[in-house]
Amino acid sequence: MVKYKDDCIEMLKSKGPLLGSELNKYLVERCSIKPNNARQIILRLKNQGAFYSTDPVKFRHNQVLYFLPSQSLKSKLKEIFPDHAVTIQRVYQALVEEQGFLFWSEFGKISAGVVDPSKSERKTAKEIFDDLYNLGIVEKIEFNGIPVIVAKRDWVPNVDASQKELYKRVQDLSFNQQFTKDLLNWLEKMNFVGWNSSYITDVDDYEQGYNGFYCDAISYCYLWGLYRTNNKDELYEPSLGKAGSPVVIESILHRKTKRHDISGLINRVSNLYGPVKGDKNFKIIPICFVDTIETDAYELARARGIMVMMLRDVFGTKMVESLKAIREVDPQNVDPIALAKILDNASETGQDGKFGSLKGYVFNFLIASVFSEYGYKPRIGVKYEDTQSDKKCECDIVVSVDEDYIIACEVKGYNKGIEVLLGSSEEDEASVKKFFEKTCRIIQNRTGKTVIPVFITSASFSEDALLYLEKRNNGKKIKRILEDFNFPSSVYYDREALMKIFSNKSKFTEHKRVLKEFFIDLAKGRKII
Repeated sequence: MVKYKDDCIEMLKSKGPLLGSELNKYLVERCSIKPNNARQIILRLKNQGAFYSTDPVKFRHNQVLYFLPSQSLKSKLKEIFPDHAVTIQRVYQALVEEQGFLFWSEFGKISAGVVDPSKSERKTAKEIFDDLYNLGIVEKIEFNGIPVIVAKRDWVPNVDASQKELYKRVQDLSFNQQFTKDLLNWLEKMNFVGWNSSYITDVDDYEQGYNGFYCDAISYCYLWGLYRTNNKDELYEPSLGKAGSPVVIESILHRKTKRHDISGLINRVSNLYGPVKGDKNFKIIPICFVDTIETDAYELARARGIMVMMLRDVFGTKMVESLKAIREVDPQNVDPIALAKILDNASETGQDGKFGSLKGYVFNFLIASVFSEYGYKPRIGVKYEDTQSDKKCECDIVVSVDEDYIIACEVKGYNKGIEVLLGSSEEDEASVKKFFEKTCRIIQNRTGKTVIPVFITSASFSEDALLYLEKRNNGKKIKRILEDFNFPSSVYYDREALMKIFSNKSKFTEHKRVLKEFFIDLAKGRKII
């Protein structure tokens, strides 16, 4: 048996990973034994832990793959083309190719399981996970309150679900969501989808879906022939009462789009299409926004009639390079000159107005670099779930000071002339009250630390917002805490306050230039609520 073990390991080292039939053939030829004996030897050695197999995940002709702990399965999976119509094979390949873990929103898309059982009676994502868990393939962990599906190392050897990689994935998915908003605005301007008809989901909206299925975004198309109405619809006087055809958006801007992504989308659209297929004027329109896409995935999407929109084809190579550059910035090692170059390149394309999120992202990193200059290690776009309620939030910049204190910073990169409003309650979007009364409370409940709140904008605050901020700034507790800090020394900074900081140190020259050249006064008196 030792000889057979050595032979099998040597074959796997030189040729592996191998399908069962391939390993069996090599063993028969090398050791001059019968095929049935070879199969028994391979099974026995696998059970003894001599090498791994993908069992219970099976591929061509119901075979498993055999491999050694150090071997990657990616190239072999490409070679044998697993059947992506089979959920377990699709999820398996996704886990292998995506570092061995998927956030629940990603899992919901690729598995095509129902995330909201109240909307569909089909198999749920939870039931699919339970099947995989009971087979010993995966386990579930949480990261900032968000479920993460992690593969077991004994069958996916390249698992890297470290805190660093989980945080990076959240950053990538958040990037994806932010720029999907801009792409939907572009579709609205082309009149492909209706104005204000879109809904975008987030990484922590993993239980929300369209008719039960998770999608990156949903919108509605009211083009001629693609809407339904019960009212009179004349040639030059179309009906006002319309039901638009749903537009299902798959958006993968943070990495290359792969076959398992497209297969998951096909399965979800197929399940969604059933209830409307009898109405000739009511269609489901699938669109996939991608940065880049693998050839086989692209061919599959085209064959199934999915509209694939590549960013470089729509907005040009320079804009795509700017988006890629901002995604690769390290929040704890920001180069302000590189940030300025990103905005310079985007401005040269003439397309920068179509990506409002780009300037906001750059400003977040610009402020993160200020924290870094004062010796902090900032993190960007951190999500939290309240331990005392079901409320969630995302904080633009977070700095863990020590065991007792954490800095939470809200950043608004608006043009000069815009005012950030106080807001009437903690539920008002982009308001001062929402940050101080909701976001900070959730962070404090989640971390157990005292939160030092800071609100920074490249614009200005409304008068009532300034009164509110000054009252907080003069509180005895916060004044006592801020006495020990060079930065932040206040709970708020507007454009004028930032200019003072940037003017005092030569290292902030590029910061000052970015603020003056790219956050200019385009609409005096305009306000943000």
